[in-house]
Amino acid sequence: MNPCADCQGRRQQRPQAGRGLAARLLIGLIGLSALLVGCQTQPIAESGPGLNPSQLQALVAASNWEGIAAASIQCKEASDLCAEAHAIHADACLRLAIQLPADASATGGRTRKLLDKAESSYRKALDLQPSSESPRIASYHGGLLLTLSERRNRLDASVREKKLDRENQKLITAAEEARARVPDSALGFIYGASALVYHALLKESGSDRCQGLAQAATMLKHSPKPPDELVDEQQRLQALIQRSQRESDCVPSRQRS
Repeated sequence: MNPCADCQGRRQQRPQAGRGLAARLLIGLIGLSALLVGCQTQPIAESGPGLNPSQLQALVAASNWEGIAAASIQCKEASDLCAEAHAIHADACLRLAIQLPADASATGGRTRKLLDKAESSYRKALDLQPSSESPRIASYHGGLLLTLSERRNRLDASVREKKLDRENQKLITAAEEARARVPDSALGFIYGASALVYHALLKESGSDRCQGLAQAATMLKHSPKPPDELVDEQQRLQALIQRSQRESDCVPSRQRS
Protein backbone atom coordinates (compact mmCIF):
# COMPACT_ATOMS: atom_id res chain seq x y z
CA MET A 1 0.00 0.00 0.00
CA ASN A 2 1.24 3.47 -0.84
CA PRO A 3 0.35 5.81 2.05
CA CYS A 4 1.12 8.85 -0.09
CA ALA A 5 -1.45 7.74 -2.65
CA ASP A 6 -3.98 7.33 0.15
CA CYS A 7 -3.09 10.83 1.32
CA GLN A 8 -3.64 12.16 -2.20
CA GLY A 9 -7.12 10.64 -2.23
CA ARG A 10 -8.00 12.28 1.06
CA ARG A 11 -6.67 15.61 -0.18
CA GLN A 12 -8.99 15.44 -3.18
CA GLN A 13 -11.99 14.63 -1.00
CA ARG A 14 -11.23 17.10 1.76
CA PRO A 15 -12.54 20.35 0.26
CA GLN A 16 -15.95 18.84 -0.44
CA ALA A 17 -16.13 16.97 2.88
CA GLY A 18 -15.28 20.10 4.80
CA ARG A 19 -17.89 22.30 3.15
CA GLY A 20 -20.63 21.49 5.68
CA LEU A 21 -18.26 22.30 8.54
CA ALA A 22 -17.23 25.50 6.81
CA ALA A 23 -20.82 26.60 6.37
CA ARG A 24 -21.66 25.91 10.02
CA LEU A 25 -18.65 27.86 11.24
CA LEU A 26 -19.54 30.76 8.98
CA ILE A 27 -23.02 30.95 10.48
CA GLY A 28 -21.40 31.66 13.83
CA LEU A 29 -18.92 34.11 12.35
CA ILE A 30 -21.57 36.06 10.47
CA GLY A 31 -23.78 36.04 13.56
CA LEU A 32 -21.07 37.73 15.59
CA SER A 33 -20.33 40.13 12.79
CA ALA A 34 -23.93 41.31 12.71
CA LEU A 35 -23.58 42.70 16.22
CA LEU A 36 -22.41 46.12 15.09
CA VAL A 37 -22.74 48.61 17.92
CA GLY A 38 -22.22 52.33 18.38
CA CYS A 39 -23.48 55.41 16.63
CA GLN A 40 -20.39 56.47 14.69
CA THR A 41 -21.24 57.68 11.20
CA GLN A 42 -17.87 58.23 9.52
CA PRO A 43 -17.38 56.12 6.39
CA ILE A 44 -15.68 52.82 7.19
CA ALA A 45 -15.74 51.42 3.68
CA GLU A 46 -15.87 52.63 0.13
CA SER A 47 -17.73 50.87 -2.67
CA GLY A 48 -19.00 53.71 -4.77
CA PRO A 49 -20.43 55.91 -1.99
CA GLY A 50 -18.83 55.52 1.43
CA LEU A 51 -20.58 53.03 3.71
CA ASN A 52 -21.36 53.89 7.30
CA PRO A 53 -21.94 51.21 9.96
CA SER A 54 -25.71 51.26 9.47
CA GLN A 55 -25.34 50.67 5.73
CA LEU A 56 -22.89 47.84 6.32
CA GLN A 57 -25.22 46.26 8.86
CA ALA A 58 -28.06 46.53 6.33
CA LEU A 59 -25.99 44.61 3.78
CA VAL A 60 -25.41 41.86 6.35
CA ALA A 61 -29.12 41.72 7.19
CA ALA A 62 -29.90 41.42 3.48
CA SER A 63 -27.25 38.70 3.03
CA ASN A 64 -25.68 40.87 0.34
CA TRP A 65 -22.28 39.19 0.50
CA GLU A 66 -21.34 40.37 -2.99
CA GLY A 67 -21.86 43.98 -1.99
CA ILE A 68 -19.83 43.55 1.19
CA ALA A 69 -17.01 41.71 -0.58
CA ALA A 70 -16.80 44.46 -3.20
CA ALA A 71 -16.33 47.12 -0.51
CA SER A 72 -12.87 48.31 0.48
CA ILE A 73 -12.75 48.83 4.23
CA GLN A 74 -10.85 52.04 4.98
CA CYS A 75 -10.84 52.43 8.76
CA LYS A 76 -7.52 51.82 10.49
CA GLU A 77 -8.08 52.79 14.13
CA ALA A 78 -7.95 50.20 16.89
CA SER A 79 -11.60 49.88 17.86
CA ASP A 80 -14.30 47.22 18.16
CA LEU A 81 -16.23 48.84 15.32
CA CYS A 82 -13.29 48.99 12.93
CA ALA A 83 -12.15 45.44 13.70
CA GLU A 84 -15.69 44.19 13.20
CA ALA A 85 -16.01 45.98 9.87
CA HIS A 86 -12.92 44.18 8.56
CA ALA A 87 -14.24 40.88 9.94
CA ILE A 88 -17.58 41.36 8.17
CA HIS A 89 -15.70 41.95 4.92
CA ALA A 90 -13.62 38.80 5.51
CA ASP A 91 -16.71 36.74 6.36
CA ALA A 92 -18.40 37.78 3.12
CA CYS A 93 -15.34 36.97 0.98
CA LEU A 94 -14.88 33.57 2.64
CA ARG A 95 -18.55 32.69 2.33
CA LEU A 96 -18.52 33.47 -1.40
CA ALA A 97 -15.33 31.45 -1.91
CA ILE A 98 -16.78 28.41 -0.15
CA GLN A 99 -19.90 28.60 -2.30
CA LEU A 100 -17.82 28.24 -5.47
CA PRO A 101 -17.58 24.73 -6.98
CA ALA A 102 -15.32 22.37 -5.05
CA ASP A 103 -12.95 22.11 -8.03
CA ALA A 104 -12.54 25.90 -8.34
CA SER A 105 -8.81 26.41 -7.84
CA ALA A 106 -7.35 28.87 -5.35
CA THR A 107 -4.39 29.35 -7.67
CA GLY A 108 -6.01 32.07 -9.75
CA GLY A 109 -9.17 33.89 -10.67
CA ARG A 110 -12.11 34.69 -8.42
CA THR A 111 -11.40 32.04 -5.78
CA ARG A 112 -7.89 33.29 -5.13
CA LYS A 113 -8.99 36.93 -4.97
CA LEU A 114 -11.75 36.14 -2.48
CA LEU A 115 -9.52 34.02 -0.25
CA ASP A 116 -6.69 36.56 -0.38
CA LYS A 117 -9.09 39.34 0.65
CA ALA A 118 -10.55 37.16 3.41
CA GLU A 119 -7.09 36.42 4.83
CA SER A 120 -6.04 40.07 4.72
CA SER A 121 -9.26 41.29 6.37
CA TYR A 122 -9.19 38.70 9.16
CA ARG A 123 -5.60 39.67 9.96
CA LYS A 124 -6.60 43.35 10.05
CA ALA A 125 -9.52 42.53 12.35
CA LEU A 126 -7.14 40.75 14.73
CA ASP A 127 -4.64 43.61 14.62
CA LEU A 128 -7.28 46.30 15.25
CA GLN A 129 -9.26 44.53 17.99
CA PRO A 130 -8.34 46.68 21.04
CA SER A 131 -9.20 44.21 23.79
CA SER A 132 -7.35 40.94 24.15
CA GLU A 133 -10.30 39.69 26.22
CA SER A 134 -12.90 40.21 23.49
CA PRO A 135 -14.85 37.01 22.68
CA ARG A 136 -14.74 38.05 19.04
CA ILE A 137 -11.03 37.26 18.81
CA ALA A 138 -11.79 33.54 18.73
CA SER A 139 -14.18 34.01 15.81
CA TYR A 140 -11.61 36.08 13.90
CA HIS A 141 -8.98 33.37 14.40
CA GLY A 142 -11.52 30.75 13.34
CA GLY A 143 -12.24 32.62 10.13
CA LEU A 144 -8.54 32.99 9.34
CA LEU A 145 -7.88 29.29 9.96
CA LEU A 146 -10.79 28.28 7.76
CA THR A 147 -9.58 30.62 5.01
CA LEU A 148 -6.05 29.19 5.03
CA SER A 149 -7.37 25.63 5.10
CA GLU A 150 -9.69 26.31 2.17
CA ARG A 151 -6.90 27.84 0.10
CA ARG A 152 -4.53 24.93 0.79
CA ASN A 153 -7.19 22.38 -0.11
CA ARG A 154 -8.02 24.14 -3.39
CA LEU A 155 -4.50 24.25 -4.84
CA ASP A 156 -4.58 22.78 -8.33
CA ALA A 157 -2.21 20.15 -9.63
CA SER A 158 -0.03 22.60 -11.57
CA VAL A 159 1.26 24.29 -8.40
CA ARG A 160 0.42 21.77 -5.67
CA GLU A 161 3.91 20.34 -5.30
CA LYS A 162 5.49 23.80 -5.20
CA LYS A 163 3.04 25.55 -2.88
CA LEU A 164 1.40 22.86 -0.78
CA ASP A 165 3.97 22.75 2.02
CA ARG A 166 4.11 26.55 2.21
CA GLU A 167 0.33 26.91 2.44
CA ASN A 168 0.12 24.16 5.04
CA GLN A 169 2.88 25.83 7.07
CA LYS A 170 0.89 29.08 7.05
CA LEU A 171 -1.99 27.14 8.58
CA ILE A 172 0.30 25.60 11.22
CA THR A 173 1.62 29.06 12.15
CA ALA A 174 -1.86 30.58 12.30
CA ALA A 175 -3.03 27.72 14.53
CA GLU A 176 -0.08 28.35 16.87
CA GLU A 177 -1.10 32.01 17.12
CA ALA A 178 -4.71 31.02 17.82
CA ARG A 179 -3.65 28.67 20.62
CA ALA A 180 -1.53 31.44 22.15
CA ARG A 181 -4.22 34.14 22.02
CA VAL A 182 -7.29 32.01 22.76
CA PRO A 183 -6.00 28.93 24.60
CA ASP A 184 -9.48 28.06 25.84
CA SER A 185 -10.71 27.63 22.25
CA ALA A 186 -10.40 24.29 20.47
CA LEU A 187 -10.00 25.94 17.06
CA GLY A 188 -6.21 26.34 17.18
CA PHE A 189 -5.77 22.78 18.42
CA ILE A 190 -8.02 21.11 15.86
CA TYR A 191 -6.78 23.09 12.86
CA GLY A 192 -3.20 22.69 14.10
CA ALA A 193 -3.59 18.93 14.44
CA SER A 194 -5.21 18.73 11.02
CA ALA A 195 -2.28 20.59 9.44
CA LEU A 196 0.24 18.33 11.22
CA VAL A 197 -1.56 15.23 9.94
CA TYR A 198 -1.63 16.70 6.45
CA HIS A 199 2.11 17.38 6.61
CA ALA A 200 2.89 13.93 8.02
CA LEU A 201 0.95 12.08 5.33
CA LEU A 202 2.90 13.85 2.61
CA LYS A 203 6.07 12.13 3.87
CA GLU A 204 7.19 8.62 3.08
CA SER A 205 6.30 6.12 5.76
CA GLY A 206 8.95 6.19 8.48
CA SER A 207 10.08 8.05 11.56
CA ASP A 208 9.25 11.52 10.20
CA ARG A 209 5.69 10.54 9.41
CA CYS A 210 5.24 8.79 12.74
CA GLN A 211 6.61 11.76 14.63
CA GLY A 212 4.19 14.12 12.89
CA LEU A 213 1.23 11.85 13.60
CA ALA A 214 2.25 11.59 17.26
CA GLN A 215 2.47 15.38 17.52
CA ALA A 216 -1.01 15.71 16.05
CA ALA A 217 -2.40 13.13 18.49
CA THR A 218 -0.84 14.98 21.43
CA MET A 219 -2.28 18.29 20.26
CA LEU A 220 -5.78 16.82 20.07
CA LYS A 221 -5.33 15.29 23.51
CA HIS A 222 -4.58 18.73 24.97
CA SER A 223 -7.42 20.46 23.15
CA PRO A 224 -10.20 22.12 25.15
CA LYS A 225 -13.68 20.73 24.59
CA PRO A 226 -14.70 21.68 21.04
CA PRO A 227 -17.99 23.36 20.15
CA ASP A 228 -20.69 21.10 18.75
CA GLU A 229 -19.77 22.15 15.20
CA LEU A 230 -16.28 20.69 15.61
CA VAL A 231 -16.97 17.46 17.50
CA ASP A 232 -17.25 15.39 14.32
CA GLU A 233 -14.07 16.95 12.92
CA GLN A 234 -12.15 16.14 16.11
CA GLN A 235 -13.35 12.53 16.05
CA ARG A 236 -12.55 12.23 12.34
CA LEU A 237 -9.01 13.44 12.98
CA GLN A 238 -8.52 11.05 15.89
CA ALA A 239 -9.67 8.12 13.75
CA LEU A 240 -7.46 9.22 10.84
CA ILE A 241 -4.40 9.52 13.09
CA GLN A 242 -4.94 6.08 14.62
CA ARG A 243 -5.52 4.44 11.24
CA SER A 244 -2.49 6.17 9.70
CA GLN A 245 -0.30 5.09 12.62
CA ARG A 246 -1.36 1.48 12.09
CA GLU A 247 -0.86 1.62 8.32
CA SER A 248 2.57 3.24 8.76
CA ASP A 249 3.67 0.75 11.44
CA CYS A 250 4.02 3.52 14.02
CA VAL A 251 4.07 2.66 17.70
CA PRO A 252 2.25 5.42 19.61
CA SER A 253 3.99 6.23 22.87
CA ARG A 254 1.76 5.50 25.87
CA GLN A 255 4.09 7.64 27.91
CA ARG A 256 3.51 10.75 25.79
CA SER A 257 1.93 13.55 27.83
